[in-house]
Amino acid sequence: MFDQFNRWSQIVRKPGAVEITHHHVIDVPPLGQAMPHPQARVGVRLLVRPLEPSLGVTAIDITSTQAIAMLEGFLQTGAHVGKRLSWQARGFGVRRHDTIHIQPIPGV
Repeated sequence: MFDQFNRWSQIVRKPGAVEITHHHVIDVPPLGQAMPHPQARVGVRLLVRPLEPSLGVTAIDITSTQAIAMLEGFLQTGAHVGKRLSWQARGFGVRRHDTIHIQPIPGV
């Protein structure tokens, strides 16, 4: 089944960068499932503009409590809008460590 959600857990596997334009709360179903779904998890959808040609996403759905906690202060104050969000991950599964950077976009 086609999964229309661009999930943080899948995208973070390769380093990348996007410009954040907006965010909102969303219910995200398990992988390969569609909405409505009884096991959907509450998450955050970041609406984004890719800053790297190889990254063709316009939205990223995050259900990782660690990633949401790292972004929480920015999301509450609106300080994330128009900023560059870049990431990288090390490790796999429960030992994976995500690193998130939010900074101004150079030349803007």
